[in-house]
Amino acid sequence: MQKVAVIGLEKAKSDLIAQLMDLEAVELTDQTDKLSDEVWAENVIQDSDQEQVSYLEAKIGRSAQALDVIDQYGGLKSPLFKTRRIISRQEASAIPGREIETEDLIAELIGLNENLRAKRDEINRIDIDDLMFQPWQAYDVPLDQSSTESMTTVMGVLPQAFTADQVEKAIAAVTDLYVMKQVNEDKAMRYLAILLPRECEEQALNELKDVGFQHLDMSSFHGTVCENIARNNQRKEQLQSEIDSILSQIVKLAERKNDIEDYQDLLTIELDKQRTKTKLLKTDKAFFMEGWVPEKCVPKVRELLDANGCYYEFRDPLEGEDVPVALQNKGFFKPIEAITEMYSLPSYGTFDPTTIYSLWYICFFGMMFSDACYGLIMIAVCGLLLKKFNLEGTTYKMVKGFFYCGISTFFWGVMFGGWFGNLIEVVSETFFGKTISIEPILFDPLDDPLKLLIISLGLGVAHIFLALGIKAYILLKDGKVVDFLCDVVLWYTTIIGLIMWLGGGAVSESLVTPGKWIAIVSIAGLALTGGRDRKGAGKLVGGFSNVYSITSYLSDILSYARILALGLATGAIAQVVNTMGSLAGGGVQGAIIFILVFLFGHLLNFAINALGAFIHSARLQYVEFFGKFYEDGGEPFDPLRKRTKYIKIENN
Repeated sequence: MQKVAVIGLEKAKSDLIAQLMDLEAVELTDQTDKLSDEVWAENVIQDSDQEQVSYLEAKIGRSAQALDVIDQYGGLKSPLFKTRRIISRQEASAIPGREIETEDLIAELIGLNENLRAKRDEINRIDIDDLMFQPWQAYDVPLDQSSTESMTTVMGVLPQAFTADQVEKAIAAVTDLYVMKQVNEDKAMRYLAILLPRECEEQALNELKDVGFQHLDMSSFHGTVCENIARNNQRKEQLQSEIDSILSQIVKLAERKNDIEDYQDLLTIELDKQRTKTKLLKTDKAFFMEGWVPEKCVPKVRELLDANGCYYEFRDPLEGEDVPVALQNKGFFKPIEAITEMYSLPSYGTFDPTTIYSLWYICFFGMMFSDACYGLIMIAVCGLLLKKFNLEGTTYKMVKGFFYCGISTFFWGVMFGGWFGNLIEVVSETFFGKTISIEPILFDPLDDPLKLLIISLGLGVAHIFLALGIKAYILLKDGKVVDFLCDVVLWYTTIIGLIMWLGGGAVSESLVTPGKWIAIVSIAGLALTGGRDRKGAGKLVGGFSNVYSITSYLSDILSYARILALGLATGAIAQVVNTMGSLAGGGVQGAIIFILVFLFGHLLNFAINALGAFIHSARLQYVEFFGKFYEDGGEPFDPLRKRTKYIKIENN
């Protein structure tokens, strides 16, 4: 990375920012801290236009609201992957000319949605009224004529826990002049209409509360209950017709969804330009900005700054500066960056191991999943997605990475003889009475798990040795020869010596004794050099700690046994599924049952073990491999660019 400082004329600022967005090579840094310096504060101010930012945010919010309406009611199918449409610069330049038309479209969609919501709210209110009316259909007195100057009708519900006698006693305590009628009854309530003197209404209601009576005031409704229900049904039919009309209008307007998406992305670009200005300082006629530029992009940035009449200066990062990180992997290795990014980017100036561990990750994944048919499925699905969709960013990296893992899975499936487990053998025996099988090229892990365990641990040792080799490279590059000898060479000899001592006898007894002495001398070296940077008792403690780390290395090596475990799990579960499917025997019925069990069982096995292979392959990189040398904590390089959601504007 190079740090660039730029001074330019205010009148060239907007064009320069737009061109930097197209170039995607400069990450601007915030200059607010400079305003705490008196000299800077006296001569410059922070550049911003909050009023314009708020204006653009409001427009983007309205366009997003209109797109939500289309997504909800427009009847358009959502693609499996949402990818950006590629448009030319000429097409992009035509978008502002449709601004008024697009704003009218947005306003129309928002208005239709508000109208739709209002009509549905009215239907909900009518439904609530209908629920209230249903038990009262036998009450044929007009609701707005249920009272006179001297008498009134009180309507309400009484829980079944209370009796009508209790209600009559409560009323009788107020007046003897009353008539009570039970209109309806269900499991929970009694529905009562009580005619009594108007002057006794308030006192009677107070007495009725004590016996659980709940008053219902329906005096605002006109006509009988049945007439109200009929009117409600008629109104709902009318409202539903109007709703259908609104929905058809939205479906028609949804055909112009691309116009709104284009417009929103254009607004987003303009909003980013305005927000970018807050990272700049300015005077009346000039502006100042700083940012980071990848070294390979410096010539293009120079050319752009010269074209805009700017004064600028490039320099190397200073010690202690927070420098962003941009990984530089290409071709085959680029997709595996997604695995590195999931962990953490390497700190600036340190080692990026992506190109080195990529093949290991893909190999481990294939050995853990290890079924040729599962691999073919991954290859087909990922290949189709890559061909059909214009995938970008992390999604592209992950799909392309899984494509590679599918190839590895197919390869190891062929090596280990896994074709949907032992599907061919089970089908041939169950339905054709013959035994047909595909023999593994290497061996079947289920028949010889010890061999796979030895291979797994051997790969683990090689993987860890490679990590130590990277550490050696870093130390020698920094001129730390002593650290190289003590922290790398001694660990090489210790591990090799222990392997020869403890396991060499399986190959040749002549390896045991040399291995023992190599291990003893190496461990002594670890003890003597472990605390070399400490003083006094710290040297002893450091040496002991260094020797104790042998257990950590042994644990790391044993961790690679998970390759065996997951490989066996994939094959064993696949065989169990096949066996379960064959239990119904041959014939049409057996075939149907077998297919159903096959589809469900292998789908479940695929999902579980693909996830396991993905996670555990990554773990072997993150813990056992990265743990030997990796310095994380890098912040991703985030250049000024057009952060569009729906369109991708070609720069050509």
